[in-house]
Amino acid sequence: MVDPFRPGGAVCQHAEMTESGKWSVQVVSDPESAIEAAAALVAANPVSYSVFSTVTASLVSEPSRYADPRWWVVSAAGGQPVLVAMCTPPHPINLPQHVPSAIAALAGELIATAVTVPGVTGPKKAVEEFLDHYLPAGGRRVRGREAMGVYDLPVAVHLPWPVAGQRRAAHEPDVELVASWVAAFLLETGDGESDAVATARRQIDLGNVSLWVVDGEPVAMCWASMPFGGVVRVSGVYTPRAHRGHGYASAIVAAASAREQRRGHTCMLYTDLANPTSNKIYRALGYRYLGEDLRVTFA
Repeated sequence: MVDPFRPGGAVCQHAEMTESGKWSVQVVSDPESAIEAAAALVAANPVSYSVFSTVTASLVSEPSRYADPRWWVVSAAGGQPVLVAMCTPPHPINLPQHVPSAIAALAGELIATAVTVPGVTGPKKAVEEFLDHYLPAGGRRVRGREAMGVYDLPVAVHLPWPVAGQRRAAHEPDVELVASWVAAFLLETGDGESDAVATARRQIDLGNVSLWVVDGEPVAMCWASMPFGGVVRVSGVYTPRAHRGHGYASAIVAAASAREQRRGHTCMLYTDLANPTSNKIYRALGYRYLGEDLRVTFA
């Protein structure tokens, strides 16, 4: 797959620009323009921009996936972009990195243009700065707050304990099973609205879904995103309750990560920091804690 997030290219189109102090904020309505605007940022920090990269690229080929997606390109006056934020309702606005005062300029732009967002997610300091400016003037209330750990994999992945079974790729006949697991995963994590069948089919068609199989029966799954900036994001890790407690989730994450490392990719993932068990397991596999993200939803 050709990586669209590369420096250079066309100037953003279909956008409106406003000035906020020393920052300019450009509102972009099409994914191609967002890709061009963020190319250098993704190249410089592909882990932080992983969610932005995968979602924006998917909207190029599947524009109806989300209604009214928008991106905000924040640039130093007369300079290059320093931040590209994304919102694909019903998901919160995504702040890939913390750029002090640029975050405040973005919040001010949303307030000035009367744009409401369902919530905000990103590095803890970025989210806190956004909330400090957006909540008082926007009249919003916080409904929920979740702390997420950000991890990458700087060493060869290693499964430190034996687990029965083996990895295989999911294919078309597995769509119904994977869709049922996606639906259960979303219910357990409260990870927003999604079409489970469409998600399963999309990830399987891309060749991204890995299944852990014991005696011919799939018992766990995960998938890896398409690579951007050399980085893939491991997510969708799920084991049905009847098969938990045997290390299958650890095994499938290790196997999928090893597959991506053989392809020359760097793996990253997010964890729920409220779950010490999963964080301990990922560290045991070789994943390295990079920092804390926050996901805040508004009432």
